[in-house]
Amino acid sequence: MNQRVAIAIEENGTEERVAEHFGRCSKFYVCELNEQKKVLKTETFFNPLAGEHSGACQLPGYVKQFNVDTIIAGGMGQKAVSNFLGFGIDVITAPGLLADDALKEFVQGKLVGYEACKHDHGHDNSCH
Repeated sequence: MNQRVAIAIEENGTEERVAEHFGRCSKFYVCELNEQKKVLKTETFFNPLAGEHSGACQLPGYVKQFNVDTIIAGGMGQKAVSNFLGFGIDVITAPGLLADDALKEFVQGKLVGYEACKHDHGHDNSCH
């Protein structure tokens, strides 16, 4: 059975990194992996709520439509984590990684689990 993984991306010059804050990512890479963990297809979806303070609250529903099994982000508030888990989507936090490295580490089984953000990233705490 194939697996679909979404990675929240932020661009920093020419680098594409795992977004430090899920709700502020510029786009998502959605990668489809076969049973041998080989990438079959990669799609890019732009974050329609980028720059909005409450974006992280609504984004799990947006990402769900891509039929992903796992979401990878640098950081994510508890409300977004809960929403993803409620949809049956695994959450992985991987701060500081380049997007390509995050995918490689995920495929190798080195990325697992999450730690929900405990602070508000400069906006009100309504979605955490």
